[in-house]
Amino acid sequence: MAHFDPRTYRDALGQFATGVTIVTTRDSDGKAVGVTANSFNSVSLDPPLVLWSLARSARSMAAFEQSGQFAVHILASDQDALSNRFASRIEDKFAGLDIGEDGPPRIEGCSARLVCSTRHLYEGGDHVIMVGEVVDYESDGKPPLLFHGGTYADRIAREAQSASPPVLYAVDGRIATITLNRPETRNALAEEVIAALVATLEAADADPDIDCVVLTGEGPGFCSGGNIKQIKALTAEQHMSPMELETWYKTQIQRIPLAMERLSVPVIAAIRGHAIGAGCDLACMADIRIAADDAVFAESFLRVGIIPGDGGAWLLPRIVGVAKATQMMLTGEFIDAAKAERYGLVSEVVPGEALLPRAMELARMVAQFPPSAIRKTKRLIKDARDVTLAEHLDQAAIWQGVLQQMDDHREAIDAILEKRPPRFQGK
Repeated sequence: MAHFDPRTYRDALGQFATGVTIVTTRDSDGKAVGVTANSFNSVSLDPPLVLWSLARSARSMAAFEQSGQFAVHILASDQDALSNRFASRIEDKFAGLDIGEDGPPRIEGCSARLVCSTRHLYEGGDHVIMVGEVVDYESDGKPPLLFHGGTYADRIAREAQSASPPVLYAVDGRIATITLNRPETRNALAEEVIAALVATLEAADADPDIDCVVLTGEGPGFCSGGNIKQIKALTAEQHMSPMELETWYKTQIQRIPLAMERLSVPVIAAIRGHAIGAGCDLACMADIRIAADDAVFAESFLRVGIIPGDGGAWLLPRIVGVAKATQMMLTGEFIDAAKAERYGLVSEVVPGEALLPRAMELARMVAQFPPSAIRKTKRLIKDARDVTLAEHLDQAAIWQGVLQQMDDHREAIDAILEKRPPRFQGK
């Protein structure tokens, strides 16, 4: 390790991202101990002090209290798997690592490493706040593993370059097809799926050449809801506080309904197999829903002791009515495609092999019309939920005045009168 230079350490502080640090020490028997810390912060530069916190209930708490020293490792951008390993409950987190024999266990390949002497321990409710004086510091100059919005910042880019991106995006004519691409989990809404789904929805909406989106799932299921293992890890492994969990929901799953609400391009959900929990709510976010005859729907949140955190309690009653929505949410019952059609949850039920062809047929029916009129019609329907009739009529009159001045309106009239297909230009 290079000689510790406080100025180098001070200059480096600004690059460290939160949520990507591993703190190590040794217990009274000399056994290596390590945890992924939610964050660490500089307290002062003279002397150089850092603080971090650990849950009082953590199994490693005794080791950190008794050791008198610890090392903070700032992970490099290619060490997300190592971060995940230390956030898990596996017994030997140091398996295969050369950690040295003296002092706090050393993890190679990090962006930076700080060796600290424990100065103070403070009670922080259910956490203990640990302050350490930095006695040695080194950096390999590698870019740090950035953590933002509940996921690793460069994971999306890396997975987009892989053979199996979390969401597929394809364009055929003026129709975009967005496919959840995690069939091994029945397309559960893990963090990487959420980020990719929001990105593709926004890309379709921003493209003036897209008039309709078909949303579906790869494999036998549409979407099985939230990723249960990931949700469990938030409390069982990451020990998130209520405030941290609130932030996680706002920066993760709730991005989907907000993105769907902002969309001006219509979305058709083509649903086969399970649409469970957040998967059912995802279907509810679409403008048109059709189902294969094997589709199954459920508001299953109470089965795991939580509530719909993604807008389901707002969406479902507006689609099927308060009585049926309440029954679905309070009983968690599974309803088949036929009952979903009777409820009005879906508008059509078709054989499985006909699902995507029918969805594309509907999308082409939508896309045959003037692009601006399509998007304004969707918005008029959406906005009508929350305004009075008089306000709705005012909005319709304003938009009608704009649309009737567009070339596409005149082309639509001429095509009808001349008995020929229209040629819309989107203006």
